[in-house]
Amino acid sequence: MRALVYRKSIPRYLLMRVGAKRVRNLDTSRLSPLQLEEVPEPELPGPGWVRVRPLLAGICGSDLGTLSAENSPYFSPLTSPPFVMGHEVFGVVAGDAEGFRAGERVVLEPALGCAARGIDPPCARCAAGEHALCVNVTRGDVSPGIQTGFCRDTGGGWCEGTLVAHRSQLHRVPDDLPDEAAVVVEPLACAVHAALATRPGPRETVLVIGAGSIGLLTVAALRSLTEAGRILCAAKHPRQQEEALRLGASEVIPPKELYERIPDMLGATRHKPELGKPVVLGGADAVLDCVGSPGTIEDAIRLTRPGGRTILVGMPKTRSCLDLSALWHKEVSLAGAYAYGTEEHRGERLKSFELALRIAPELGLERLVGPRFRLSDYREAIAAARSAGRSGHVKVVFDHRPA
Repeated sequence: MRALVYRKSIPRYLLMRVGAKRVRNLDTSRLSPLQLEEVPEPELPGPGWVRVRPLLAGICGSDLGTLSAENSPYFSPLTSPPFVMGHEVFGVVAGDAEGFRAGERVVLEPALGCAARGIDPPCARCAAGEHALCVNVTRGDVSPGIQTGFCRDTGGGWCEGTLVAHRSQLHRVPDDLPDEAAVVVEPLACAVHAALATRPGPRETVLVIGAGSIGLLTVAALRSLTEAGRILCAAKHPRQQEEALRLGASEVIPPKELYERIPDMLGATRHKPELGKPVVLGGADAVLDCVGSPGTIEDAIRLTRPGGRTILVGMPKTRSCLDLSALWHKEVSLAGAYAYGTEEHRGERLKSFELALRIAPELGLERLVGPRFRLSDYREAIAAARSAGRSGHVKVVFDHRPA
């Protein structure tokens, strides 16, 4: 089958680390670790595994960070190159398997926890339903990999053939949910997890920084699943601002105006230090950073009220130096919201994916998808994903469906 394979080498990694931001499209050139190749379809690792044919596969910010070497080296021992990329996957079951029939529409929950790895008894986090926090991601029946799309044995969504998934990773898609909405369920599940980790009250103001797919979906999850009174969204581009309001934001704020508008809107005060960003005394009850850059993380902390909480939703970039004085001075609680898990919601205990599939039909997620690319046009697809915000796009996908 044809697939986009990431083959890591130290020279290529260093070249991307130094040059990807300076040389246009270097990360999809002949020098890139990513190449379109003919590879065998992955073998089923054991009982309980299912063969899936991807129909649509999203391009995630973490994928772009992998290609440009912007992601932290922290994750290097938790992956196993060479691997077929792509973890945002909607597809069909490719053959009858235990618990599934050929042709069933499914979305992939890509976390490779103890169940997928054949480890019994499971670790404490998997036993609690938090498979993304599994401590055994380097052990078991498959090679190291925090997720499908970063593991050499499973394949990934960026292929014209099949990948393999453990039955515990698959969720059936309702017949009335469009394909384009289904491919957005994985990032929506991340947003569900972040929103329910924040749990804002009806009198609280929440600020979401970033209006890419994760930021917009976090706005939607906050509005659909929590009692948040006021949801503010820092959105840079016109299409992002439009979608943020449609999905439930009370107001949108251009990022460059945050330090002026937030104090005015929330009764806080703004002070100019000798060096650095403004000091804000007051702020939002909770701030969710859906970008992950050093600048937005620091903004999120500075714009959180004393005693409030800052949630890191976007994947942090490579190592950086942050001024954490505001975190210390205002006793801000800082937490991560990684991927998905099992949620407590209105008396029910449900997987993040189950809640995402429940609210997806009311959100018009298909509006967020486009443009679509064939695998052979991967260079154009990656370039479109990098420029999505300013080009008026949200989620760029590979389309493997028959023409």
